[in-house]
Amino acid sequence: MEVDLVAQRVGNGVAYTLRRLATIAAALAAFATLVSVATFFTGWWVFANSRAAWAVIGGVLCLIPTVAGIGAWIVIRWAARLAPRLLTDIDTFLRTPSPAAQTLIDYDSGQPIAASARTFGSMKADVHARKTDIPALYIVVRSITIVPAMAGVALGGGLLLGAFGTVLFLIGLFQ
Repeated sequence: MEVDLVAQRVGNGVAYTLRRLATIAAALAAFATLVSVATFFTGWWVFANSRAAWAVIGGVLCLIPTVAGIGAWIVIRWAARLAPRLLTDIDTFLRTPSPAAQTLIDYDSGQPIAASARTFGSMKADVHARKTDIPALYIVVRSITIVPAMAGVALGGGLLLGAFGTVLFLIGLFQ
């Protein structure tokens, strides 16, 4: 009975984390797309004499943060679709003895600690080895560990592109 309660609490914590990540990923995808489009068309205007080169170089530069932001959003949505199976997978994971399953429960208090953990890195190897048995947990752990990196690329790339787009705009004004 205690494992069921822990599985439910951990499942609720992971579902909450997924909802927060989905909101952040959607906002970052919108930001990166907006900045990328603005920078691309500013470069298109500034490099009027060499548009073919800008289309290739600028297109690749502007696609990187956009693809990262949209990719993060898609990965989180994919994980959220598997949320109904998550509780069952967590229960299966906790009932099978493994070092990673022990990271989910504090044996002194019996309280779940993964619901408040900042990283799921310690569980990745064990969950990956059992991904056919617990596919929903595998996707959720993978998304929680990969999406922040994708979001960082979207945000950092968007900020760099915004600065580059501003410089291009100033160059275009004074040409």
